[in-house]
Amino acid sequence: MDALYVVNPSLLTLVLSLHLHFYLLVGAAMDSCYDEGGIPSHCMPKFENIAFNRTVEASNVCGSTPEDYCMQTGSTRSCHYCDASDPELSHNASLLTDFHRNEEPTWWQSQSMFYGIQYPKSVNLTLHLGKAFEITYIRLKFYTSRPESFAIYKRTEEGGPWLPYQYYSASCKKTYGKDAKGFIRPGEEEKTALCTDEFSDISPLTGGNVAFSTLEGRPSAYNFDQSLFLQEWVTATDLLISLDRLNTFGDEFFKDAKVLRSYFYAISDFSVGGRCKCNGHASECVEGERGDLVCACQHHTVGADCQKCHPFYQDRPWARATGDSANECLKCNCNGRSDQCIFDMEQYRSTGSGGRCVDCRDNTDGPHCEHCKANHYRVATEDPCLPCNCNINGSVSLQCNAEGRCVCRPGVTGAKCNMCQDGFHSLGPSGCRPCECHHSGSVGECSPLDGQCFCKRNVEGHRCGRCKPGFFNLQLQNPAGCQPCFCFGHSLACSSSNHYTPVNITSDFIEDQDRWVGEFFGGEEYILQWKEGEVYLLPLTEEDSGFYKAPDKFLGHQIYSYGQPLHITFTSETNDLLPNSLTVILEGSGMTLSADLFPKPILHPDPSNSPILHEYETSFKPRLSAFELQHLLYNLTALKISNAGGHNYTSQLARVTLASASISSRPLSLPAAWVEQCSCPLGFSGQFCEGCAPGFTRQEPGGGPLSACVPCKCHQHGICDPETGMCECSHFTTGMTCEHCLPGYYGNALIGTPGDCQPCPCPDRSSCVQIAETGQVVCTNCPAGQTGMRCQTCEDGYYGDPMGQSGTVRPCVRCNCNGNVDFNAVGICDHFTGRCLKCMGHTEGDHCQRCQRGFYGNALEQTSGQKCKPCSCSSAGTSGHVNECHPQTGSCHCLSHVTGRDCSYCEVGFFNLQPGYGCERCKCSPIGSTSQACHPFTGECVCRPGVEGTLCDSCRLGFFGFSSRGCRACNCDPMGSVSMQCHGNGTCQCRQGFVGYKCDKCEVNYFHNRANHQCEECPVCYSLVKKQAEKLQTRLQDLEKLLSHFDCRGRLGRQPNLQKYHMAGFYQHDQLRGEDSLPNALEDFLAFQEAREAFIKQFSSLEAATGTLSAQLHGLTFTLNCSISVTQAEGSDGRKDERHGGVCRTFTVALLMIKASGKLLKQMFPFETTSTPNKWNLMVNESQVLMESHREMADLIEAVATRALQASKQTFSLLMDLLRDNSTEEYIKNLTEQIAQMQQQKENLTLQLNDTAAKQQALLEEDAVLSLTLNNITSSFHQLLLTDGRKSSEGGQTKFNQTSESNDTTEVRLQPESKVIFHYGSVPLERFDRILNETARRLSMLRGSVESPALSSKIQKLRAAAKEQKSRLSLIEQDIQEIREERDSLRDITLNLPQSYPLRSSFDHF
Repeated sequence: MDALYVVNPSLLTLVLSLHLHFYLLVGAAMDSCYDEGGIPSHCMPKFENIAFNRTVEASNVCGSTPEDYCMQTGSTRSCHYCDASDPELSHNASLLTDFHRNEEPTWWQSQSMFYGIQYPKSVNLTLHLGKAFEITYIRLKFYTSRPESFAIYKRTEEGGPWLPYQYYSASCKKTYGKDAKGFIRPGEEEKTALCTDEFSDISPLTGGNVAFSTLEGRPSAYNFDQSLFLQEWVTATDLLISLDRLNTFGDEFFKDAKVLRSYFYAISDFSVGGRCKCNGHASECVEGERGDLVCACQHHTVGADCQKCHPFYQDRPWARATGDSANECLKCNCNGRSDQCIFDMEQYRSTGSGGRCVDCRDNTDGPHCEHCKANHYRVATEDPCLPCNCNINGSVSLQCNAEGRCVCRPGVTGAKCNMCQDGFHSLGPSGCRPCECHHSGSVGECSPLDGQCFCKRNVEGHRCGRCKPGFFNLQLQNPAGCQPCFCFGHSLACSSSNHYTPVNITSDFIEDQDRWVGEFFGGEEYILQWKEGEVYLLPLTEEDSGFYKAPDKFLGHQIYSYGQPLHITFTSETNDLLPNSLTVILEGSGMTLSADLFPKPILHPDPSNSPILHEYETSFKPRLSAFELQHLLYNLTALKISNAGGHNYTSQLARVTLASASISSRPLSLPAAWVEQCSCPLGFSGQFCEGCAPGFTRQEPGGGPLSACVPCKCHQHGICDPETGMCECSHFTTGMTCEHCLPGYYGNALIGTPGDCQPCPCPDRSSCVQIAETGQVVCTNCPAGQTGMRCQTCEDGYYGDPMGQSGTVRPCVRCNCNGNVDFNAVGICDHFTGRCLKCMGHTEGDHCQRCQRGFYGNALEQTSGQKCKPCSCSSAGTSGHVNECHPQTGSCHCLSHVTGRDCSYCEVGFFNLQPGYGCERCKCSPIGSTSQACHPFTGECVCRPGVEGTLCDSCRLGFFGFSSRGCRACNCDPMGSVSMQCHGNGTCQCRQGFVGYKCDKCEVNYFHNRANHQCEECPVCYSLVKKQAEKLQTRLQDLEKLLSHFDCRGRLGRQPNLQKYHMAGFYQHDQLRGEDSLPNALEDFLAFQEAREAFIKQFSSLEAATGTLSAQLHGLTFTLNCSISVTQAEGSDGRKDERHGGVCRTFTVALLMIKASGKLLKQMFPFETTSTPNKWNLMVNESQVLMESHREMADLIEAVATRALQASKQTFSLLMDLLRDNSTEEYIKNLTEQIAQMQQQKENLTLQLNDTAAKQQALLEEDAVLSLTLNNITSSFHQLLLTDGRKSSEGGQTKFNQTSESNDTTEVRLQPESKVIFHYGSVPLERFDRILNETARRLSMLRGSVESPALSSKIQKLRAAAKEQKSRLSLIEQDIQEIREERDSLRDITLNLPQSYPLRSSFDHF
């Protein structure tokens, strides 16, 4: 494809005229968006073929499965091949937009109509442009004929809908619902796709162009800049070509494969003229950051199409650049306090400046950030604005003055009026409110944020005016506000009692010591020294100064002093002699509490220095909880004060006062609010819930007031003690809560009635129970061995009659089963007789005293783990039953020669235990075995050394000399022996080159190689000498036998020195050759005789081979019906088959040459020489003559053998040519194919005659109606049917005729089965039988006569090929299928006839 395609002149004139105004604006502004003076001007990217080298997506491409296609070139078709995997044969979509040359066209191609490519199935070509383009034209150049119907669609955004651009169709109304000659009038919708039939004709068959101009026929094309509709109309991001219907000649109706393969879509060039859409604000498009195509925007525009202004260039609305104005975007004026602005149309209309600044910095505001925001201030114009930050609730106004100070409401303070003044809280819309905290329960002022008072630990409420649950007596001097309820931990609900008034427990020592005493370590008490108004204690030792111990009035129940002060006063002559510190010790309820105090002079009393008896007193050690401290005071057992005067008596105890309370006798007296009154839960009583209410007792008996109270549980049989809970039971009940009946009584004491417990009806008034479900009374403490509801029977393991139910009373005694029962089981023996019923361990008997049958042992033994063991007699070695054995020893009854307790193994000397027979005697060899004993299962004997075998009757491998001492080792040398096994005499079988009894020496002509320990052969020269020496040695031995009867002087007898003479001549052969000719003559004579015998053997073998070859060739010539006469006659008879004659001549010539060679070989034996020795002198005289004659004979034999070899090679070549001869192979192949076809045809004819006989009559009845209808079809359709309706049978291969040359084509189409029957009806079936029989006979002759393995294998291959040819019979089925398809096509034509056609309804059933 050209980078910029040039359309034809007429089209170019049209396009230029329609886009004149659109292109006049290009000019010099094509390269720049600013003129020479830097003034913005209209600019556009270059006009180009935007489809060039872009990827087109095709929904269908030929060659995905390699296929054939044919080109429509008028009267002829040229067929080609499409293969997507072969670049040379591929026609993919990339060829649509490549560089196109008319000389070397490339094209995209779809699959053909053969693969179903035709309406309504469409083929789509999609071109993705990557961004918006302004399309001027779209041009398609078709490589084939142009489609009958296709459409062009566009898309203006990715993923958007496809919008129609243009329709092309010869049937616009039918295919697209559009008028073929539609046009757009001024004022109508111009974004409407039109349809035209101008480019829908089938001609030209190739090279047809289709050009679409986007503005052609659009009334507003000459005012393009002002037409938003046309600007959108020419914009596209994607293009789609939908190929909907192929243009055809109508011949595809017959479904001919070549015709269907000639119809397909093919486009050689796809070009799109246009520009990158930049709305006049860019002169080029570049690659963006994400790799996509974007405009290089100017005029302060942004976007892929420059479709909007830069974010800070919004002073006027964005507009497309025109020839009159560049419409560049203007910068916003924000006084340097913002980098962002938006376009405000209302502002633009009112002021002419539409850029409204956003996100103004420095707290500025206004369209141009020209003043401070509300509630902000600044000293100078160039300064940034600062926020006033006036509190909205505390300020009169949110706007501050120039210094940033706010005007506050009443009760509010601060520069920003954001804080409440002291004593005020909850800054709100009305300012701050005053605090209202309760002084006794709060600490400090309230929270200025929400007015929440800071309550003491045990106080709650918004104003801290009430005690928390579990606390009472809100007091100002109490650090926790309220004191906790004590109530001995049984209740959290208490309040101040109104029945108590404050009192002081005081000792002022005016009259006496007031029962105070002194105490030292060890508990020793001493009387105090008294003086009016004071007491003192004399120290016992320097280390033990002692304590003042309080009397009883300070002890006991002093819980009323909780939270009250303890005043202790010492006196001295001067203040300097007063003690610096003293210690107070409190003891009670098992706890000890001490405090270190610092008294003050009496002249200046300060109550706050006195210790307060509550948990917050810091001087107390250890720290106790409120509950623990009150528990201690509830039973105060000691109050001790240290002797602060010491050894010098510098100070004296003058006064002790403990604040407390007592019951008030006067109603108007001051109440002691620190004394609690508890609200006790159910079951408790007393002021402090210290007692149990009537009907309740301590949960822990004797637990004291701290233990919880629970209801008494005496079940209406008595009352309980409130502290211990012990019930005083009656009604024959007993137990802590009267929950049981007394022993000897039964019933349910928990019911709570006087008759709950009744006497038990059991022996000796023993205990019993009553079953709740049935009400029955069951005795639970029967005497030993008795059981039952009334103890009337003996229990398991016992027997007797305790109640005398069967007569005399018999006590229950234990059953005697000798320890062979499970006493935990049920029913182990009879309850009346004592007979054991469940013997264990395979025992039996009334007392389990013996073993069961099949078991043996001692059932009475008490120490054995398993008393009775199973007999387990071996089924193979037992003569009787396998479960029969001696009851004590367990010995089984064994078969003969079987032993063992269980008869499981053979006696010594026997083996192979067999059921019913016993063991057989070992058959060990008395010589080779060490004893007569053998393996008890296999019978294998114990052999002597070197002996093996089951019976020890042979030597092991590598041993010899079988004897009573065993076998001796062969000890064959592993390197020189063939195997490690030797002969019976101990000699080993040696490898080549080794000799010796053990093959441990090298033979003559071999030497020992120390590297590999092998005997290697000596050099060749030495081997030749050795071989000659061996031959001479053998011949000399023969000669010695010959000369034993003769000597040189003609006398009988042997010369003892003759052999020695011959051996010396052998070793001195070369030296004595000229001196003594006797050995040489003998050697030559024997060599000639040996050579003659070898030649005779070779001649015999050659003659036999010649005879075999001659017989095979004779069989071939007979099979092929060849003879010498026939071969000679072929020259005159030209009607013979040339190939058959050539084969016969080849076989005949080969046969004649072999016969001639055989005759020549028979002439090679001129005489025979006897092997019997003659006299020595005759042999010597004839040796020279024999040598010459044999030499001549050898030359003659060599010549004859050479000629015979040549003849054999020629014969072999002729045979190979014969085997390779295609004529014979093809002849056999044709015969095999004819046989297979004829056999199948015979079967098919028989089936078809039977199957179609019934159909013929029905088809003939429909013939008249069909003939009348089809006569109305055009004559051209008849001609096409006649042309396509005939196939002939050629080359000896029988084929079905699809149609025949009949005048009634319709009858042929509708009756294919009957035509097949008529066609083959003229061929007699007897002819097929005769052909089959004859062919089978000839093939049998060929197979029987050919004995060559090569010919046999070729015949096998021919048989396999004949079987494969049977698959061609499927062509018949294909022909029948095509006839059926043609019949269906005729039915479709009939159904498509007009509705008003008179005979159409008669075909509805067809």
